[in-house]
Amino acid sequence: LQRFCNPGMGLWDTLGGLIHSGEGASDGLVRILRKETGAEFIPLNFLGGFAGIDEPSRRPTLNFYWTVRYISGDLGFQDDSSGLCWFGPENIPAPEEIAFSNNLAAIKSALSTKSVADRFTENCISLPRIFEVQLATRDLKKMHDFYTNIVKLSVIVEDEERHRVHFALNGGQLILSQVGGEEAAVEWPGLPPPLLRSTDLKGAAPGSHGPVHFALEVTGSLLIKEGERLRREGIDVRGPFRWPDGYRSTYFRDPDGNVVELIASPSK
Repeated sequence: LQRFCNPGMGLWDTLGGLIHSGEGASDGLVRILRKETGAEFIPLNFLGGFAGIDEPSRRPTLNFYWTVRYISGDLGFQDDSSGLCWFGPENIPAPEEIAFSNNLAAIKSALSTKSVADRFTENCISLPRIFEVQLATRDLKKMHDFYTNIVKLSVIVEDEERHRVHFALNGGQLILSQVGGEEAAVEWPGLPPPLLRSTDLKGAAPGSHGPVHFALEVTGSLLIKEGERLRREGIDVRGPFRWPDGYRSTYFRDPDGNVVELIASPSK
C-alpha cells in the first residue's frame, strides 16, 4: 500500500499492523489484512522476522512476514493509505520507493525463496496443489480435535457463527462445516456441500455424502515419519505405496471415514 503520512509518506509499504495482546500471529495476520483491504486471505509460507525501528518513538520492532493467498472479497484500500497495488516479481518498486528497511529485507527473502516464485510455477504446471477442501461433519468438535491434535494442522479461522473451522494447508485450506439433518439440495448431487446452513441453499441443509478423498503434498522423509507417528496414535495407516511414476502415497481415514492421502513426489 502507499502511505499517506510520515514516516514514509508517498512510499510503498507492505500490508501490516500490530498484533493484539493474547492474539496468535496468524490470527492477527488474517484480521489485519481484512481491515486493510476488506478481503479474506490465508497464510501460506512464513518468511521470517525482520528487525525495524518504530517512528517516532525509535523503539526497535520485530516484524513477521508471510506470503498469503487471496480467498474472497472486494479488494480496496482503507483510510490509513492512499493507494493499494499488487506488484509482480518483475516490477517491484525501486528500493528508494519502499518505506522501510524491513520491507526490503522481507521482499528479498520472498524473491529468493523457491516456494514463492519458481516452485509456485512448477507446482501449477506439474502437480496442482490443493486450494481448498471442505468436509461436512455432524461432529465438528471430534473432527476439529482430530485435525488439530492428530494430523497437526494449524487453525487459521474459527467461524463460530457459521459453525465452521478453517485449517491452513500448504497452498490452500481445509474447511470443516457442521451440518445435520436432511440430504443435500438437488443443486449439488454427489458433491461435497459448498455451504453450511439451510439458509445458504435453496433446499435442505447438506447431510452425509459418504467418504471424501483428498491429498496433501509432503516430502519423502515426512511421508515415512508421519506414517509412523500416526500409527503410534492408533490410526490405521496403509502404505507407503510406490507408483510407476515414482510418487509415493500413504493413506488413512479421519473419524468421518474421509480418506486422507499423503503424497510425495519423486523429487521430494
